[in-house]
Amino acid sequence: MVDLYFPANTVMVTGYGFDMLYAGPREAVLHAVFRQNIGCTHLIVGRDHAGVGSYYGGFDAQTIFDEDVPEGALALDIYRADHTAFSKKLDRVVMMRDAPDHSPEDFVLLSGTKVREMLGQGIAPPPEFSRPEVAEILMAYYQELDGHSAA
Repeated sequence: MVDLYFPANTVMVTGYGFDMLYAGPREAVLHAVFRQNIGCTHLIVGRDHAGVGSYYGGFDAQTIFDEDVPEGALALDIYRADHTAFSKKLDRVVMMRDAPDHSPEDFVLLSGTKVREMLGQGIAPPPEFSRPEVAEILMAYYQELDGHSAA
């Protein structure tokens, strides 16, 4: 991805060796502090960030930054991600909240679970969700996990 799609010297791919604790909102704050301390300027906090099942509310890990983290306590910005989908109208992936003029039929929407199932069965997700060269790599990976031979 870095070599093919981003301008030179604008992206760094590194490891982040920290196992998920599934501690929901408090873990989101921990992720913010850790990433801030290694020099990150932003943290994307998605739906059900560090959650497990339905133990925490879907957006609790976002609201903790508004309700319990004092303003100015962090030196990085929190980007609150919403449900994402491919907009047929705009021909790109959008946060659904940013497309109030759309109806459900205007979106191509797949869950992460559905995408993983498709990949495991050797079915590439629609091109709106994954570049074909990325889908090939992911299909081989998920088929290997499932004990199928990669095509």
